[in-house]
This record gives sequence, C-alpha cells and structure tokens, in this order.
Amino acid sequence: MNNHNAFSIRFWDKLAAKYARKPVPDEAIYEQKIQITQEFLDTDDEVFEFGCGTGSTALRHAPKVKQLLATDISPAMIGIAKQQAEASGTNNVSFATGEVGDFKLESCSKDAVLGLNIMHLLPSPTVALHEVHRILKNDGIFVSSTPLLKNEPLFVRWILRIMQALRHAPYISLLNKDEYLKQVTDAGFAVVRAWMPTKTSIFLIVRKAEVHTCCEKNKAS
Repeated sequence: MNNHNAFSIRFWDKLAAKYARKPVPDEAIYEQKIQITQEFLDTDDEVFEFGCGTGSTALRHAPKVKQLLATDISPAMIGIAKQQAEASGTNNVSFATGEVGDFKLESCSKDAVLGLNIMHLLPSPTVALHEVHRILKNDGIFVSSTPLLKNEPLFVRWILRIMQALRHAPYISLLNKDEYLKQVTDAGFAVVRAWMPTKTSIFLIVRKAEVHTCCEKNKAS
C-alpha cells in the first residue's frame, strides 16, 4: 500500500461516522440523480459501485437491480454500509473494501457501474475509467457525479491545496467539464446524458461505445 492510499484510508475512516450522519447537501438534486440513474437500470442488471461511502445510494438502487457490489477504500465506511444493509433487510447488495482495480472482476461482466463523488478523489481517473470500460458489458452504462473543482474560485483552490499540504484533506484532482469529458470519451465511452446541476459539478451517464472482444466471446458462449 502506498502512502497516498494509506493516508486516504485513515482520513475517510476517521470521517466515516460524521459522514454517515451528514444530510445530503441538496435533497432535490440528489433525488433527481437517483431518478435519472434508475431510468437506465433493469431488474436483471449486475451492478458495481466504487467509492460507495456508507452505502446509502447503493441501498436506494437495490430494489431496481438484480445484484450490486458496492466498494470503498475505507473499512469504517463499509462497516456502516453493512449495518445499514442489515437494518433495511436488503439482501442483493454486498459491500467490500478496496479500490476499483482490486477486485479483478471479469471483463464484460457488469451491466452498470457507478462512480459517484469519487472521480475527483482518484490520483488517476483515467486508470479507473479504463477499468470500468473493461468490466462493463457492451452498451453497459457508467454513471458518475463529479465535482468540477477547477471551476471553483481561485481562493477556494488555494485553500484546498493548503489543506492537502497540512494533511487535513485527501488528494483532490482539479477538473473542469472539458477535461473530464475528454478523459471519459478517450476511455471508449459515448455520452448519453450530461447534466450540470451546479456550476461546479457534472452528472454524467455514458455508454460503453468501443466494443471489447471479450464481450463478444461471452455473448457467443
């Protein structure tokens, strides 16, 4: 485990209990994201989520899919997620600790992947995007909700960098809309829906556009 990962795990573990109690910043926007996402989900779908936090969104989507594997690097976050799943009686969602590439999922095995409020926290979003592309079935969808922190005022970006330098904040990637969309399309996705609920965030539905040969083999078999 590298120093970046170790610090991020400690940071989110420490924040987990407070994070679980924190209300959604904008309930109307959150509910609209849930509704839009579920328009693209089916009760036969196998879904993977990375950066799931305490699992609240995964549990919201559970009734709309067949199975959902939700993951996070923070064991404390996953512990809370498991407690919430047990309390709600949800039995088609499993939670696991790790990064997006740790699970060695089969190529072309998932109908949908969710990466919500996580892409800006990854040292290499492009690596994650290529892994998502690999594990999605042809025409599978990737749903992401991403802060565009490069759109924040300069003083906010300075504060973020100072907090990182003082080890009071995890790694944060400063992205804008064009940069993130280029990363997504370069990874082999076609944009289905792009919505900016605020000037500093983008909610994106994209579909796997470039055919993966393993998907064709799986389909044939």
